[in-house]
Amino acid sequence: MKNGSYYGIDFGTTNTSVYLYNYEQGKGSREAGYGTDGKDITPFSSCIAISKTADNDIKYGREVKEKINEYADDYKIVTSFKSLLGTDHEIAVNNVRYNGKVLVYLFLKYVKNTLDAVRPDFNKAVFSIPVDFSAKARTELLEAAELAGIKVKGFVSESSAAYISKVKDIKAFSKVMVIDFGGGTLDLSILDLKHNCVFEDAVYGIKFGGDDIDKELALRLMPKVYPGVSYEELESRKKDKLMNEVERMKIEFSEYDDYTMTLGEGSRPVDIDYDTFSDIITPLITENVLNSILKIMEKANVSPENIDTVILAGGSSGLRPFADIILSLFGEDKIIFDNENNRYQWIVAKGAAITSAIDCDYRLGDDICVLLSDGEVYPVLKKDKNKVGDKSDPISFSLTADSYDAHFIFTDSTGKNRYAVISVNAKGFVDEKFDLSVEIGKDQIAKVDIKNDYMGSDYHVHHEINKLRFYYDLKDIED
Repeated sequence: MKNGSYYGIDFGTTNTSVYLYNYEQGKGSREAGYGTDGKDITPFSSCIAISKTADNDIKYGREVKEKINEYADDYKIVTSFKSLLGTDHEIAVNNVRYNGKVLVYLFLKYVKNTLDAVRPDFNKAVFSIPVDFSAKARTELLEAAELAGIKVKGFVSESSAAYISKVKDIKAFSKVMVIDFGGGTLDLSILDLKHNCVFEDAVYGIKFGGDDIDKELALRLMPKVYPGVSYEELESRKKDKLMNEVERMKIEFSEYDDYTMTLGEGSRPVDIDYDTFSDIITPLITENVLNSILKIMEKANVSPENIDTVILAGGSSGLRPFADIILSLFGEDKIIFDNENNRYQWIVAKGAAITSAIDCDYRLGDDICVLLSDGEVYPVLKKDKNKVGDKSDPISFSLTADSYDAHFIFTDSTGKNRYAVISVNAKGFVDEKFDLSVEIGKDQIAKVDIKNDYMGSDYHVHHEINKLRFYYDLKDIED
């Protein structure tokens, strides 16, 4: 490993974490998480407030989250803009239209400016992404980050990043479940370790997280705090104070059994014990989290007994009622807890940073082949050998019959699973040649380029192949 500072970014729907892995030969590594105000207390809140009347008046992050109701009158509040990547959806504010790429650029520029004050070497990173992130979404995230001054070294799936951050603790296990319970989403993965290679067997996710729990707590406790006032009647500033207090209470109950809510300004101090807190949120967690875990196990055809270990990630993993449910299902010996200062919210970003530091290869899990006319497959790029960043040598193919177009069918090594069918114009000569090459970009998308000089020197057909399988060789990571 070369000396230097390596960064990973867990760009989330509700929160965004940045992690530093700094290596100096002879001294070892130094690690740190970064978030709001350049500190590691809380991640960046993934939200933006755009003025409805004033130009260039945009607010970001934690400030927006803590005053989200107060700002709503004068600002357009934009959350979950990660989900706009790869779509045609736009947000219109003050005669300006913002698409997902622009919103992500603005937010990542704010993240970069914040960290520049404490880490001026923050200029490139590996991003973690959901397994099902579309090709267009990956491309737009890469472009938005680089516009913001953050060079994208590569992508890693969120579940693989969580695994990598804990690999020294779990390298002996073969079947691993990752439960990433964040502010806005619950994402589950079942990973399979085969011959030092990590594959994703199944993924499942729902829109449920810590923010939903906060809302339920606020609605259930408000009659005690503000007797005789409905939530709709409560002024915006007091709503924000209530939501912020509920979030603090939720965190405190991770360690303590009692909490007093004190909001002032006409509110009533309320003592709340852990049993009351648990009675409110346990049914929500059971309905959403437990049922989702059962669904992904059914999808992967495994039972709790088949799961060797469980990695917890995401800020909401620190909730005690959540831990109680996970413990009752899998048992204490299988759970990897990380309770110190609720480090769950940095686990995925840490794995991305380690990936950046070791610069290990993200290899193909299956061949990319062209299906030939006789039914055989011709491998253009090969599993285990080829990796992200590789490009095949040009390969020439010829027509086997007179035709005015040629069809290139790309498959895996079995020839049964088709990646793409690409049509290329032809003059119809049997000896007509087509030059083909394939390159795997750092967005994990294979770019196909096919030329036919018979159609003119400028004639090219380009196509992108997504949904490829990749894996990390854990020997690189362990070393």
